[in-house]
Amino acid sequence: MSHLYSAESIDLEKDLDEATVNKLCAVGNVRVFQHNELLYRQGDPAAKVFVLLTGSVKATSSNAHGFETMLRIHGPGSLLGLSSLRPTGLRDANGIAIGVVETICLSSKLFLRILQDDGVLALQLIRVLLKRQQELHSRIRAVLGNSVEQRLAGILLQLSSEAIAAPKANPSPEISITHEDLAALVLSRRQYVTQILRDFVSRELITTARKRVRIIDPGGLRRIADE
Repeated sequence: MSHLYSAESIDLEKDLDEATVNKLCAVGNVRVFQHNELLYRQGDPAAKVFVLLTGSVKATSSNAHGFETMLRIHGPGSLLGLSSLRPTGLRDANGIAIGVVETICLSSKLFLRILQDDGVLALQLIRVLLKRQQELHSRIRAVLGNSVEQRLAGILLQLSSEAIAAPKANPSPEISITHEDLAALVLSRRQYVTQILRDFVSRELITTARKRVRIIDPGGLRRIADE
């Protein structure tokens, strides 16, 4: 069965390659955000695009009653704030720093001018948008047809793959994430996710520490996700 963020249908590498990141660094401004600080808020005017250099950012969406849904977690190399490229220019999600986050910030007008002159970057942006559409479709299929255990195995594999693809990444990187955020990503209760993580540890699929997960048997997780 298809699992959350299926690796077979989605390119799990970072949004931008190192050369493109360096090019944007040369024209943008460095901005650093502290843990839980908002890069942008849903509903606010959108005029900035961010390239994530270090740390992680979670994207969430809130409804009229204040209920918050986790959309995804972005790692280094991700392109954030793309709603600023739309004519309406309003944020459709929140961007919240996980730990200390370093970004390159560009105005949407500058970014659009760069796109007009750089066909390679324009193609990368198209791939980013297609990838996120595929992620959404995969997530819907997973929620409708997969168990929480399958969804959790899938999201751990996806986060690990993105961490490995990050610039200067450790070949076996740790995933920086709380049990609460994992539960939000797989649409389950934190207590149940914690129970499944303990089971994964006992089966020697992962190791855990405070707000850290390291995958030691990706093949085992893949078998669970694809059951």
